Amino acid sequence: MLGTANFYKSTPKIMPKIPQTKRAPSAAVSPVSKKRRIGSISGEASGKKVAHGIKHENVLQPQRTSARIKSTNVRKEEVEIKEEVKEEEEEEEAEEAVLPGNRIRDDEDSDESDGEMSAYEKKRLQNIQENAKFFASLGIAKTKENMSQKSAKNATKGLKREFKEKEVLPRRPLSLRIRRMDPEGVALPELPEPVYAEDLYARKPSGPFDMEPINLGEDGGENSALRLFKSITSLSKSPNKSPKKEVQEPDLATFTKTLQSLSLGPGGFAKVTKKRISSVAIHPSPSKIIACAGDKTGGIGAWDVDSQDGDDGVYLFQPHSRPVSCLQFAHGNPTKLYSSSYDGTVRCGDFERGIFDEIHATDIDGDVYCSYFDFLSPDGVKLLVSQNARRGYVQVVDSRLRSNGSNMCGFWLHDRNVKTVHVHPTKPEYFVTGSTDSTVALWDLRSLKERSKNQYISSVTHGRSVSGAYFSPITGSKVVTTSYDDRIRILQVDESGNMEVQKAIRHDNHTGRWLTTFRANWHPRREDVIVVGSMEKPRRIHLFDDQGHLLHSLLDEELASVSSVNAFHRTRDVLVGGNASGRLHVFM
Repeated sequence: MLGTANFYKSTPKIMPKIPQTKRAPSAAVSPVSKKRRIGSISGEASGKKVAHGIKHENVLQPQRTSARIKSTNVRKEEVEIKEEVKEEEEEEEAEEAVLPGNRIRDDEDSDESDGEMSAYEKKRLQNIQENAKFFASLGIAKTKENMSQKSAKNATKGLKREFKEKEVLPRRPLSLRIRRMDPEGVALPELPEPVYAEDLYARKPSGPFDMEPINLGEDGGENSALRLFKSITSLSKSPNKSPKKEVQEPDLATFTKTLQSLSLGPGGFAKVTKKRISSVAIHPSPSKIIACAGDKTGGIGAWDVDSQDGDDGVYLFQPHSRPVSCLQFAHGNPTKLYSSSYDGTVRCGDFERGIFDEIHATDIDGDVYCSYFDFLSPDGVKLLVSQNARRGYVQVVDSRLRSNGSNMCGFWLHDRNVKTVHVHPTKPEYFVTGSTDSTVALWDLRSLKERSKNQYISSVTHGRSVSGAYFSPITGSKVVTTSYDDRIRILQVDESGNMEVQKAIRHDNHTGRWLTTFRANWHPRREDVIVVGSMEKPRRIHLFDDQGHLLHSLLDEELASVSSVNAFHRTRDVLVGGNASGRLHVFM
């Protein structure tokens, strides 16, 4: 803004005429006097310029070099002003010589022109002086001088450097390795096609496919399996000779004596699966004991305890490719064995037809696994399946219709995985879930909505992840839970659906990564007996009552490992436990 102001300031403006009194005609101004007057004006202007310059030097106190530069500039300006005045005088004298008749008239007007030129000249000289002061304050001359000095110092003396054009180097030839040649230059043979490892967990065909034992050879294996299928079918269709529900169960003290009499007989154990057992189910026939177990590789082993056919009555099938998370016989149709797996499928093993059929499958590209299931109808037609995909969902499955998880959403219940789902024994519209988010929740199936998280009826928070939660088998008024906070809790459920902790039993539930997780469960005919594995030595199986008291511990010399998965027979006083090596132990 300052430069702009000075620019307009230095531009001469048309000055207004200053009225002056005319001199008398007799008092003519000679050229000499006119010359003196102009000289005096220029002297005053130059003196004023010098005075301004001295004042500026006293204020800023520049160095000697800058003072010289300023004085030199002032002198140049004075010389220029004098030359301009001289040229004007010469022009006037030439005009007087050419037009002598007009001298008097010019002399008369000289007063006016002299007055106008004097004011204009004063203003012009003032602008020049102020501009000179402004540029001197910027120090441009000093900066210019310093730059010239530096450029002179940096100048190279002597021989100059010669610049040569860069030579384009030839490209290095490819190595023999890249050209696939040996050191002698002979081409190497072509590489074989890459062989990719097979997916060890590839999902089995949807089926149906035959139930063919993989542990029996061609020497009568199929005939042995057929005998097993016929036996299970006949046992399932035969009339049930077990005591009816109207017959009252003995009291707890009497039943405790029955439990204390259980023992592991001479042939009471067998290796049923190749790997660690993850689930156990017992056929409900009262006349024959057939125990089944699912392992971590997706195999299902069936053991006819009293049979010597095949591999000592053991038949191993492979319907899944990942751990079998749950295994149950349908209550109203024991010829069908249902299984869920981490490979994302639920299958039905039909012993009457001798086939495995897929009834539910999740999206194969979604990495969704089925963690548990329970029956919504006694005949096994409708199931409630828990499946996990970074969140906990449940899905209603109709075994008569093959469902595909890619077009079925399910119900979102938990922000973490659901470990177990269990349906109320008398009110199938209610079910309970245990989740890794440390909660046990009660739900109403009728109020669930898809595509949004649902609200539970009530819940109980545990100290750590919950591995199992099950209703009591008769009335469903109690729930037993197992948690990694080393507690087994018994919850009381009232009519409104509110759950409260009735008893907490301290129990070591840290099985580690090599053992199947403990899941305390009820006796199928009683609401006051709970069975669970134990980490204590010597190895044993714990039996508690509903008040948290230890009723009995099952021990045996042949029970030399932790029995993580345990289940009672539905109609007989028989207990089956499975361990990490694939062995089943039958106490009866």
